[in-house]
Amino acid sequence: MSDGAGSTHVGYDLTDAQDREDRRKHLELVSAVIARMSSSSGTAKGWTITLAGAAFGIALVRDSWYLIALGLVGVAAFGLLDVFYLSTEKNYRNLYVAIAEDNVIAPFSMKTRGVASDPKVRSYLSWSILFFYVPIMLVGAVFMVVAAVGSSPSTQEPKPHGQSHHDNPGRPGLDPAWP
Repeated sequence: MSDGAGSTHVGYDLTDAQDREDRRKHLELVSAVIARMSSSSGTAKGWTITLAGAAFGIALVRDSWYLIALGLVGVAAFGLLDVFYLSTEKNYRNLYVAIAEDNVIAPFSMKTRGVASDPKVRSYLSWSILFFYVPIMLVGAVFMVVAAVGSSPSTQEPKPHGQSHHDNPGRPGLDPAWP
């Protein structure tokens, strides 16, 4: 588009009714991407809770520190995926602003390159990442230490000859063979 003075205008001609309608549709497209990224972030958080609860719960029942470690790897993977979704969402929010306020984006362009964007490290340090994933990782690390210490052979008391760990369900006062 040219404004007649020799300069080229990239965005929409807001004096033209069709360009205004195209701009509105363009903003709807960008809004849909933002909504999908936000929804995907919420889904990642939901799966993180499910994975952490299952892995940590089963691991504690079985005294299996390696299952907790596997759960922590899963939580970290979902955290990185959530950082990707958050970073992409922020880039599309900046594209939305460039279309709506600055009017400097080519019609129907969905490219976020060239649009002012935040460094990705800001997504890693976002409150929605730090205050969700870090506490889960810390709880998992504590559970892993408890499971590792609880399953080590040095912490289990020896049973008298001929008695298994299942013969006495943890009631020392009721078993005459208990030391």
